[in-house]
Amino acid sequence: MKEIVEVMKGICEKVVELEHTSDCTLLVCKDGDTATLIALSSYKDWVYAKAVPQEAVSINYWSCNYIFYTPFGLYVFAKNEKDLVEKLKSKKKLLAAIAKLAIERTLTLES
Repeated sequence: MKEIVEVMKGICEKVVELEHTSDCTLLVCKDGDTATLIALSSYKDWVYAKAVPQEAVSINYWSCNYIFYTPFGLYVFAKNEKDLVEKLKSKKKLLAAIAKLAIERTLTLES
């Protein structure tokens, strides 16, 4: 999974690893005004990720365990890390829309 952090730097302005365990790596991918939490893992010969806009998750819950189970965000599955990154890249506009919905939800709950 370490290689994917380097590849992610090609599609994000800044990538920070927040958590790394034997099962999962959690990254923050900052691109312009948006940031996405990306939990990465693998199973047998598959690699997969869950991408969640940071606005959808309270900072107290920025962990692999929570990201994989939050109802917000998108799952991406691939046979290799290069394909996984390309699939994540293709979902950027959809993730931006999810971020806007998360902000609206937060504002509604606060009022």
